[in-house]
Amino acid sequence: MKKSAVNQYVIDKFSHFNLNEEELFELNKILIFKRFRRKEIILSYGERVTTIALIIEGAVYSSILQPDGTTRITSLHYPSSLGEIIFNFEDYLQDRPSKKDYRVQDDCLLLMLDIPAVKRLYEQFPRFYQLELVIIQPNFVTALKNIEILQSKNAADKIKLLKFHAPEVFKLFPYGHIASYLGIHRNTFNNVISIL
Repeated sequence: MKKSAVNQYVIDKFSHFNLNEEELFELNKILIFKRFRRKEIILSYGERVTTIALIIEGAVYSSILQPDGTTRITSLHYPSSLGEIIFNFEDYLQDRPSKKDYRVQDDCLLLMLDIPAVKRLYEQFPRFYQLELVIIQPNFVTALKNIEILQSKNAADKIKLLKFHAPEVFKLFPYGHIASYLGIHRNTFNNVISIL
């Protein structure tokens, strides 16, 4: 994608940040648009978290490998106000290798931001420190909504809350992924969804 398109996207996305020309110029050096194909891995288990991505098109999910060898879906990402940020903030904040894989569900376009590159600009542009905070904040909001959903008493309540908070999920991800994310057995999920 052309730099002018990157500029316009950043200006639109971070309009509240009011970036000046010099800040935009520096950000353009470290922001890249990158395409990923279905099933491709964006971040692997054991890797250090060094990027934050905004999903422009497509869908991505994260998963963990459980002790019994099964995989559990931990997050679902797609272009929306909260689900658009792909960032393993838990492992990043704890300064440890990723305990999750991030994999492409449907071909996607991401705007990638290299965290170490942004940190190198802090001295020259102290406001860039706020970028990290601006990006991390929606992750906490999403985490709170996820807690509300996952602590629901039964499968029907979990599904209803997810439909309320993120109806697009049901169009973008297979029901097996959604059931795993909600911690519901696939058969139970199918039975409940058929009567809702």
